Formats: sequence, C-alpha cells, structure tokens
Amino acid sequence: MGDVMGDAIEKLGGSVMNLVLGALIVWVGQTTYQHAGVLASLGGTFANIDEDFANVDKRHESLRKWLENVVSDMKDTNRSQFTAKEGDKVIAQIRKVEDSTIDLERKFNAKFNELELRLVGLQASGQNLQQVTSLQAEVAHLRYAMTQAMAPAEVQYQQATSVSQQPIYLPPVSGRR
Repeated sequence: MGDVMGDAIEKLGGSVMNLVLGALIVWVGQTTYQHAGVLASLGGTFANIDEDFANVDKRHESLRKWLENVVSDMKDTNRSQFTAKEGDKVIAQIRKVEDSTIDLERKFNAKFNELELRLVGLQASGQNLQQVTSLQAEVAHLRYAMTQAMAPAEVQYQQATSVSQQPIYLPPVSGRR
C-alpha cells in the first residue's frame, strides 16, 4: 500500500503541480495579453503624438513661409516707398538748385550787360581809353568763361580747340615810350 499511496500522492502532487503551472501560464498569458493591450494602446498614443507633431511641424512650416512672404512684401513696399519719397526729395532739391542757378545766371548776365554799357559809355566819352580797353579784354574773357561754364562738355571741348580764334583786345599803342 505504501507504494500505491506513494503513487497516488505522486499523482496528486503532479496534478497539483500541473494545476499550479497551468494557472501560472494562464496568469502570465493574461498579464502578457493585458500588457500587450496596454503596449498597443501606448504605441497608438505615441503614433498619434507623432502625427500631431508632424501636423504642428507642417503648420509651423506653412506659417513660417507665410510670415516670410509677408515680411518680404513689407520690405519691398517700404523700399519702394522709401525710394519714391527720397526721389521726390532729390527732385525737389534739384529743382531748387536749377531755379537758383537760373536766377544767378540772370543776375550775372544783367550785371554783365550793365558793365558792358558802362564801358561803352566810358569809351564814347573818351576818358582813360587804356583802362577801358583792358576792361573790355577782361569782359570778353569773362563772357568766354561764362559760355564755357554753361555749355555741355562736348561743346566745351570743341570750343577749347578754337581758343586761338577768340578775339583779343589789346590796349592801344601810345606814341610815348
């Protein structure tokens, strides 16, 4: 009997062991299944987070491009407005300079003509003929310089080649030496 009982205990022990091992396997399987479900939901959450980050990056990139275009347009607009404003200022200043130059030329011509009339008056009266002639030479030289200053560069070059053709006024030769 001893043997039979030992065999029965052994069978019972093996059955209990099988039961414990089976329960352990079921428990590990369930835990693994639950962990797999948790891990799967965690993986899905991470995938969703990755998608959200990708969407945010796309929106950020489109926003950056839009902002870049807006800034570029603003710079172009400001640059063109700045250029137009400065151009208007420069044009106004050039017009002022041209107007003042024309006024100065008119005044200079008026004074110059007045000086020539006085010279003619002095010459007609016959007083100090030598000084009148030297003043006429200076007036002719000044008139030539004035035409040089008012003429364009090409005309100046052409006139400069014909300096020998300009009249020269010399004082009259007196009989005294």
